[in-house]
Formats: sequence, C-alpha cells, structure tokens
Amino acid sequence: MTTPHHYAHIGERLRSRRQDARLSTEQVARAAGISRALLYRYESGEVVKLEVLEKLARLYETSTGALLGLGNEYITHGMLFFDRQQRLEAEATQMTVVFGPQAYMLSSDAYDTALAERLVDRRDDQTALSPAEADRLMHLLAKRKTTFARNRPALVNIVPVGDIERYLTHGLGGHPLLPAAERAARRLAARREMERLAGLIASPPMGVQVVLTTQPLPTSGFQLLQLPHGRRVLVTSPFRIVEPTNLHYGVAMISEDQEALRLHETLAARLWDTALKGADATAELARLLHAHADTTMAA
Repeated sequence: MTTPHHYAHIGERLRSRRQDARLSTEQVARAAGISRALLYRYESGEVVKLEVLEKLARLYETSTGALLGLGNEYITHGMLFFDRQQRLEAEATQMTVVFGPQAYMLSSDAYDTALAERLVDRRDDQTALSPAEADRLMHLLAKRKTTFARNRPALVNIVPVGDIERYLTHGLGGHPLLPAAERAARRLAARREMERLAGLIASPPMGVQVVLTTQPLPTSGFQLLQLPHGRRVLVTSPFRIVEPTNLHYGVAMISEDQEALRLHETLAARLWDTALKGADATAELARLLHAHADTTMAA
C-alpha cells in the first residue's frame, strides 16, 4: 500500500535530482509542461502523474523506477557523486560508514589543506583536477564537515586495518614521481591523521563511534544513511578522496532497494560484532603507528 511518507520520499528525490542537475524550478516546469506551483507540490510529496514522472526522469537522465525508489541511481563522475553525497548527508540522522582509513567528516583541517594541494598536483595526472574543479570539490567537502558539525547525526565508522596500513605506508597521495622528502612529508601527515583517529577512538565525541575491522572488505566500502520518515539509503562508490585518490573512474550507486539494504546492514552488523573496539582498537592503532614509525619519523 502506498503511504503519504512514500509520496514524500518521491518528492525528496525529485527535488534532489533537480538540484543535482542544477536546474531552476522554472526550467524544469517548462520542460515538463507543468506550472512551477505544481512542480513545488510534487516536490513536497503530492501524487505525481505518471506522464509527468516520465518526462522528469528523461530530463534528469534517470528512470521512473529510480524516482519511485524502485531502482538504483548510478553516477559515473566523482564530482557529481560528492555533490549528491553531501545532499544526502545533510538530511541524515544516522550514518554507518564502512570505509577507511577514516570517514572524511572526522579528518582535521590540516588534512583539508594537504588534500587541496594534492588535488591539483599535475605530477600524478591520473587523479589531478583543474584548479576550478579542485575548488568546487573542496567547497563541497567543506559543506559536508560544516553540516556534520551542525546536525551531529550519529556516526559509526568501521575502518579496515588494511586501509590504515596502506595510508601510513604511502601517505596522502604518495606516488613514485614525488621526491623522497615529499613522500616522507606526506607519510608524516598521514601519521598525524591516524594519531588524531586514535584520540577519537579513545575519547569519542558524543554520537561518534570508530572501530577497526581486520576483515578484508568484499567491496570498496559503503555507507548506510538513515533519513527522515524512516527512509534508508545505501551508497556504494569507487570514488575516493582519501588514499588512494580516485575522482575519475568508476560507477557509484545510490539505492533504496530493500534487499540491497538488508544485505549491507547485515554485513555492517557482522563487521561490527567482530571489530576491535575501545581499548583493543586503540592498542591495534598504536601497534600500526609503531610499526610505521621508521618511515614517518624520518620526515
């Protein structure tokens, strides 16, 4: 049975899609052959006529099923993905992030400074952005941190130990074309972020829980979001700003499919049950930092 909350979810998707497409209500209304007032009502949760929904799906380059919450949303460009992710997180009341070496919202201001420099480093043309693209991405990321700090959704970050080890070994954006001194400096920056993470594990802010898993992940990581009115969303993506950086290649998926949600929630629960928590997680992170001390202290 279709409920008012279901229609509200459709309205939320229509609004988000319009915003993602950077189209005004006037542009969308004209393309769909409806008034702006009616578009506002649709985006507020009023029942949408099927023929209008089909026009909107074509305009937003998606399917009617995806707008109805029956299909998956696919994104093939990293910048568009991070824009969409920021909008979803702005609504979230609870987040489970299975991803490492850390959830971006928990990183330091120094990390942002280092990342901004990394994004325009032309010595690694596989990941480098233009200055305009880098500015836009850093703006989106700043909004993520600001929104997280303001809204304070509950956050669980399940961090794979293997991701921490790679981060400490290579640093932020370390690659063979860098001089040895710069590679060492990037490893030192990574070490400081992991020391910060150790502090968050030992003394977590209210609503934040960070645990470590020694299990290898079957995917590149995923995110589960709890949104208003009981809406739940699964996000999987190959796009990464944390090492290894990838902004250009892959297909991200945003899904409200109940089976996909159930499977990933079960996986997150299994990882949580076997994860290192509290003092055990702190001890494991201390071990990793000690094991990589020789490569970072030289910087």
